[in-house]
Amino acid sequence: MKIVPGMKYIFFIVVFSLLLRTAFSGELLRNGDFETGDVTGWKYWETYPWDGDGAPVELPAHITIAVPGTLGTPVPPTTSGSFAMAQQVGTHGTARGGLYQEVRVIMNTPYILTGHIAFFGDDIGDVTVIGILDGVWNPAFAFTTPNKNSISGNLSASWQEISLMIIPSKDVITIFTETRQDWMHGYVAGWYDNLSLKPVPESTKLTQSP
Repeated sequence: MKIVPGMKYIFFIVVFSLLLRTAFSGELLRNGDFETGDVTGWKYWETYPWDGDGAPVELPAHITIAVPGTLGTPVPPTTSGSFAMAQQVGTHGTARGGLYQEVRVIMNTPYILTGHIAFFGDDIGDVTVIGILDGVWNPAFAFTTPNKNSISGNLSASWQEISLMIIPSKDVITIFTETRQDWMHGYVAGWYDNLSLKPVPESTKLTQSP
């Protein structure tokens, strides 16, 4: 059978679409379960004092990020596996910071972030956050993004399941974590485990349609 130029073009589009869909069909987050025993795949960011610019840093000086953590350990210490990640701010700190990971995505395609977070705080100004930015890392948008989940206050909260969905308008989204202490006393810790970012399954999109 003779293939005309138009058929070649259609064939190329179909193959490219299939390859693109396959590339984005699995887990998109690197080391979301922290089973490497460290934060491989993630980048640090930090603000000091807490209302600063939130720039990326090679290693935070006022936020302690540990796998595993040592402060306010939830029960059980992990949701599965051997490791979970903790972001800790100690006494005399007014810091804000955590981790972020930029992920390539397909625009206008829904994605879902799932996982677990836990919290320890001893003041009303303590908070821990996980969220998604529609675009590259920008700490100013961490305050305003609607795609986030947080725990705050003077309390100890064990593991809570989170689920956040986004339909990106750009070809990059940023998954970020944040732990903040606003007052210069006490301690705060945010814990994270089994974070996962995947495209929303076709069956789920069908059931969510009007």
